[in-house]
Amino acid sequence: MQKHHSSIAPDTAVPSPAGYDKHLQVYPVKEKDSTRKPVKPRPFLFRFRSARTFIFWTAATGLFTSTFVHSILFPLSPFIVSRIKNGDDINQQATYDITEESISTSRDTGILVALYAVGLLSGSPFFGWLGDKIKQRRIPMLLGILASIAANIMFMFSTMYWMLLVARFLQGVSNACVWTMCLCLIADNYPSDQLGLQMGKLVGFYPLGMMVGLPSGGVLYSKLGYQAPFIASMIFCVIDLLMRLIIIERSTAPREWFMQDDEVEDVMNDTCSSLHEDLKLKITWFQLIKQPRLIVSLLLTVVVATVMSGFEPTLSMRLASEWHFDAAACGLILIAYMVPSIISSAVCGWLCDKFGTKIVAIVSLVLAIPACIAMGIPTHETSFWPLIPMLAMGGITIAGCQSPVFPEIARAVAAENKSSNDRDGLARSYALFNAAYGTGMCLGPFMAGFIYGSIGFFWLCVTLSTMFVGCIPLVFIYLGDKGHLIKRKQSSTEGNDNSKITVSHSLSSFHSSHSVVA
Repeated sequence: MQKHHSSIAPDTAVPSPAGYDKHLQVYPVKEKDSTRKPVKPRPFLFRFRSARTFIFWTAATGLFTSTFVHSILFPLSPFIVSRIKNGDDINQQATYDITEESISTSRDTGILVALYAVGLLSGSPFFGWLGDKIKQRRIPMLLGILASIAANIMFMFSTMYWMLLVARFLQGVSNACVWTMCLCLIADNYPSDQLGLQMGKLVGFYPLGMMVGLPSGGVLYSKLGYQAPFIASMIFCVIDLLMRLIIIERSTAPREWFMQDDEVEDVMNDTCSSLHEDLKLKITWFQLIKQPRLIVSLLLTVVVATVMSGFEPTLSMRLASEWHFDAAACGLILIAYMVPSIISSAVCGWLCDKFGTKIVAIVSLVLAIPACIAMGIPTHETSFWPLIPMLAMGGITIAGCQSPVFPEIARAVAAENKSSNDRDGLARSYALFNAAYGTGMCLGPFMAGFIYGSIGFFWLCVTLSTMFVGCIPLVFIYLGDKGHLIKRKQSSTEGNDNSKITVSHSLSSFHSSHSVVA
């Protein structure tokens, strides 16, 4: 018996390592820690590279870059196609050659635009599967930015039409990766009660990229030459690539690197990580798409994408036909829509965290109906000035319709997982969001172009607004807290408890911290 006690005494007298917390003894990973190899020293600029602020800006830069690269081609596509078909060098005269063969150029340009949506829809399932298969987001994000760089190089030096098609397809695949992994990166590193605000701010970089990319493409093309827009895109891609290379993800870094900063949270983080070391896919695609709240969220995404992509070409044609605006003036007018949309994304995300997704979505849908109809009222007989506040209202309300989608997708994933620490299906759910958005981008221009040419811009606005009407009952029934229009605010004690146990895999802990919602 004495020998037995002497064999235990040295173990209990071992001095605590640096950063040791007494709470560790309650976790089952203690035995594993006793055999763990010495931890490597912290990397250079560790605090900066692993900070949530830097992680957010990495995701935001990726989203902005992908949108900028995508939107910069909108005003250039007809001229690029015309250059390829005519075999001419790029010069200012090429901009006037398009009208001579507008039908053929329009058809080829439409195919070029459609290839982007095909790439988006094709890449989304793969990156959704990959995002759930591996824990590290950096590797897929690097693949995405490399595809974007390859697409830019092909656009710069293309001499055949098929090269343009391949480049546009690669851009779609790249954006599928960026959207899926950027959303997952934010979900991995922020508490569940902050996701609405953080996702809202992140998605605000989409209209920001459009606002910068649309006018930049025309200006760079006309002033500096054909390759200038793609050189600008490459600069943003290189910055994005560097940020993705130096980022440090908490889900893959050693626990001890974080314990000195935030012991309780990161001990839980390591526990979750250890549980996922042998991650096996349990949630299937069918299990995800049978969730009513996920289906409604995807439907809302299709509607928002259809309306936005429907207005993009037709609004410019409306401004040109009614008030004789040129391309530069149309770009300036669109700022009235995009700036409020950027602000509304963050504000509505914060409102989703505070009051719930149901009330934010319903109010936004109700207000979006008259806002869309009102945009079709001003004509050349009045003035374009009344259109400015209507565009601003449209930007605010449409962004408000999109903001509740991201926390709702997270709750749908949490409902399918049995464990509160399991995040399986998260990347695939955002891949479904990508596919829904790409579907809306395909439907919008075709539908809007047909309606605009047949019955006019006003009735196009009326038609698009009816899509919001159809979403209201579904949102009321399936989104947010069942039976409650407004989410009840948690007590301060409950909120403190949640803040202690929320970790980098916070999206997957919705089931435990928001059990009423799930």
